[in-house]
Amino acid sequence: MNRTFIKKYGTLLLLACGAGFIFQLPFIRETFYIPIQNAMGLTNVQMGSLNSWYAIVATPAYFLGGIVADKFSPKIMLAFSFISTGLLGLWFSTFPGYGASQLIFALMGFTTVMTYWSSVIKAVRMLGTSEEQGRLFGLQEGLRGFLNAGLVFVMAAVYAGFADNIAGAAWAIRLCALLLLIIGVLCWFIIENPPAGSQTESIKYLGIGMLRCMKLPKVWMLTGIVFTAYCIYGLMSYINTYAVTLCGMSETAAANLGGIRYLLQGLGGVLGGFLADKIHSRLKVISIFSGFLALSWAAFLVIPGTPAMLGPVIGNFFIGVLLVYAIRSQYFADIDDAGLDVNITGRVSGILSTFGYLPDVFMFTLVGSWLDNASGKAGYNKIFICSAIMGVLCMLISWALYQNVKKEKTDSR
Repeated sequence: MNRTFIKKYGTLLLLACGAGFIFQLPFIRETFYIPIQNAMGLTNVQMGSLNSWYAIVATPAYFLGGIVADKFSPKIMLAFSFISTGLLGLWFSTFPGYGASQLIFALMGFTTVMTYWSSVIKAVRMLGTSEEQGRLFGLQEGLRGFLNAGLVFVMAAVYAGFADNIAGAAWAIRLCALLLLIIGVLCWFIIENPPAGSQTESIKYLGIGMLRCMKLPKVWMLTGIVFTAYCIYGLMSYINTYAVTLCGMSETAAANLGGIRYLLQGLGGVLGGFLADKIHSRLKVISIFSGFLALSWAAFLVIPGTPAMLGPVIGNFFIGVLLVYAIRSQYFADIDDAGLDVNITGRVSGILSTFGYLPDVFMFTLVGSWLDNASGKAGYNKIFICSAIMGVLCMLISWALYQNVKKEKTDSR
């Protein structure tokens, strides 16, 4: 094994570890929804509102973070992101009430996005050639999934070790926060600064470049892919709650289900990445898998939400998880498919993230109202219908962009 290989994949491992852990806290509701809800006496709408506050700050931060990624040193940005998010996690573990929690989630919208997200995407893209993009992003997503799984299983074990569910959830959150503090310190010592003179563009020039990127039709098609796939990814988190409230799954089992989900993230990410490089098209993989994903979500409409059908519900959930993470592993790798220059990766990923992650602003509050206003399976059916529609749209947009890129290549010969 030569030093270049070790450096490349060692860096990829660190980036995957960071990505896996840092987003546990703003999306902690996916694993400990009910204990957190009970600890602070929140309604479903208020639980959804916490994520909305996160998204209100994160959405413009994605846009500005694209400029940050092309301007500032990743060492400083990443270390700051991990340490500050860890401190916010320690505060949230005290369950300080609805008002303080809104502030915490809003601040995490800055610390996990503005200084972090686009920098990571650019760092991964710069690790390899165009031919390696699928596997690099796939491995990053896959490693992130396996590391997430390990963390969630440990957090679930901590949670199960307490007779009081609220105390168990608090200590599980503290564990995650402390790990982020450690990763932040490691980033400071391990991540290298970029070569001198490589980030000398002025903020004004970078801003103008961002606006130019927004005029490219391909960028908006890529944004459509991220938007539709991200809707499905976000709605997938409600299957845990569905399994507990209607299908009789225990809260502890639901927490472990979150860990299994991340194992499947690992498999899905690796599968999507290597398959994309094998058939030489990230867009084609996204389109095909999105069609299957739509069918998977539609199947929830006909599977009864009863304890007797817990097995089929979980089995279909696992299929959907595998597909959605295979798609997710490629929806930034396809920037290369679209033929966009690596030097504008930060800005393009900033635009994709800003508009592609808009569902965070409204979706969780909307779904909370669906569940509060409809009893039993009726509220969840709205989730299933919405996800199936988004799967179809993702399939159509990615296929249209694939055909567009294919035509451009044919015309240029």
